[in-house]
Amino acid sequence: PPLMMGRPDPEDLKSIRATLLQPFSAMATCQTGEETTDAEMRVYCAYSLPAVILLFGGSNWERDGLKSCFLDLIRKVGNGSDGDGGDSNSPPPLPVKRCLASSVHAVAHMLGPEIVSRDKEFLASFEVSFLSDSDEAIRLNMLKNLASFIGSLPPGDGVGHRNYYLPIIHSTIMGEDVLGAAKIRSASNPGVLNWRQRDAVARVMPDLIVLYDAALVREYLWPILKTLLSDSVSIVREDAGWSIPVILRKYAKATRETDANVFIKEVIEWLKETHLDDVDDNPLVRKSTRHRKKQMVASEGAFSKRQGYCRILAAVALVMRMDENNSNNAGFLNESRKKEAPYPPIDPFGPLSPSERDRFRSIVVDDLLPPALEMTVDCVANVRLTLTKCLKMLPVDIRKESHVEEVLSTLEEELMTWDVGNTLPLNDAASAMGAGGSGGVNSSDPPATQRMVDGVIMTPTMSAC
Repeated sequence: PPLMMGRPDPEDLKSIRATLLQPFSAMATCQTGEETTDAEMRVYCAYSLPAVILLFGGSNWERDGLKSCFLDLIRKVGNGSDGDGGDSNSPPPLPVKRCLASSVHAVAHMLGPEIVSRDKEFLASFEVSFLSDSDEAIRLNMLKNLASFIGSLPPGDGVGHRNYYLPIIHSTIMGEDVLGAAKIRSASNPGVLNWRQRDAVARVMPDLIVLYDAALVREYLWPILKTLLSDSVSIVREDAGWSIPVILRKYAKATRETDANVFIKEVIEWLKETHLDDVDDNPLVRKSTRHRKKQMVASEGAFSKRQGYCRILAAVALVMRMDENNSNNAGFLNESRKKEAPYPPIDPFGPLSPSERDRFRSIVVDDLLPPALEMTVDCVANVRLTLTKCLKMLPVDIRKESHVEEVLSTLEEELMTWDVGNTLPLNDAASAMGAGGSGGVNSSDPPATQRMVDGVIMTPTMSAC
């Protein structure tokens, strides 16, 4: 693997192996009689283990005793000579497992796909000791690097391959310890305590989607994404929205064109059903007169969903604009790149090929954009503000169409009447930069006197419809 390139001098490695390697590995099973000291030694060992594996090479980790060191760190610890057996059932110190959970993906890449796919003990530790651990911090550290770990495995079915672990990942994430915890409402475990785990899943979803084919994504990852897009915490929903253009791109590459059309239609219909609050059935939304906004009381309760819809549209638009200044579209993978090993992982937001861009343009113009344009007369000012930023991020050829240009001009004229200073990105460059972060459609940092609500800068003027 590329991580193993640039090896140190063999003589230096030989000297280090002879003098330091054995004492280092012994730290994993250190028994001084003082529990605190033993625990500290194991933490130091766990922290340095990936660097030691990198130094000596992943292909040699079993011969050098580093595999045994890794397994000793996650096994139950205790002094078997006590006779009472009480300490023999003690779990490893939590700091040790938390440290290893943060680095096990790096260890997998150092070992390489051939070694990892055949090492049953190492793979079992990923599934049992980290992904399914009862400690929230261990699961969180594992979830943050989940796609990287899965990317270290060779593609295909069977134990040690990527497809084998997808059902396990699905059941774990959808279980009561991760996404299922959002439904638990009690004094001892309120749902908000778990939101960082759900946000970690939302952030890793784009990298997971690109590792699997369209059918598997639809069966196992799309249900997870729907749950995240319906989460009660706004930042989770916003981060999950960035997976929509990735999953649409994956669906467009389905083996059969009929499957691609069905999968894409399913996503679009679900977005409209859950985010637009029956906006298509509301006759007031279709009116073009601005004075009817006050009467749209039926849609006020779900204004954050309509903002979320605009952010998703903006995410799709931004993916279309990747590498838009390169007239040759040289950014997407060429033939030589396709033949390389999966290091580094595929970029889920890489530039689109010409055929992909045509498909995305059809999705935006025919399916996603029309309901968004109807929000021009939305009764909530923040929805209109988010819509304005969204329209500013559309590709130039779409933004310059007459009906889009007319709506955008109307919204910009209204925004100019608001007392918001220089916080609104009314030029194309500023809006594109403001949307580059993972939080969705954001403007520049607000002054200390203003408030940020659901990603939108609030002022006294904007709160009045």
